[in-house]
Amino acid sequence: MSDARRRSPLGHRKPIRAMEGAARMVELPFIGKLALRVDPQADNGAVRRALGVPLPADACTATRQDETAILWIGPDEFWVITPRDGEAGSAKALEKELATIHHQVVDVTSYYTVIELAGPRAAEMLMKLTTLDLHRRAFVAGQVAGSMFGAAQATLWQVEGDEVDGGPTFRLLVRRTMADYLWCLLAEAGFEWGMPKQAPLSGETWRLER
Repeated sequence: MSDARRRSPLGHRKPIRAMEGAARMVELPFIGKLALRVDPQADNGAVRRALGVPLPADACTATRQDETAILWIGPDEFWVITPRDGEAGSAKALEKELATIHHQVVDVTSYYTVIELAGPRAAEMLMKLTTLDLHRRAFVAGQVAGSMFGAAQATLWQVEGDEVDGGPTFRLLVRRTMADYLWCLLAEAGFEWGMPKQAPLSGETWRLER
């Protein structure tokens, strides 16, 4: 008999921390995610009326109000991030307000999960895995970028800046099939600061070059 219980891609992983508050990592399961295609020039405030959040005005940035955010992915492509299990209501509101505008709304909640990485060493951990320049002068709160992290493609969103107590906070949106790989790779990147090692479920052996 099949098990119909809902499971997050990283439901088998517990939050982990490095030593002395250097970094901390946790999955944020079941956060709603919608892929939205719409011409920003044709929007005319419809998205703000639907979600209470406007489309980002600048490339590679995010707008946010409480737990709802919109991430710029491309000239006419955005990701809508909703509170946990809030994707259906947000999709319905968008369809209503955008009814007369050419658009597409696709629920990708189950296709992606979110890994939150925070702490004073978080950016250094990420820079071991990607070519993105994440220095505090180059990448700040509210910025968004897609990149490869090791062999995993993910979208990086900096939620909080370095000035926030506890260090900057980043969220990585990654396909569920690559989530465990990225989790283990991030843990390996933080090993020098005491992040506990995480063994890949698939049993492969690899080492992050230092």
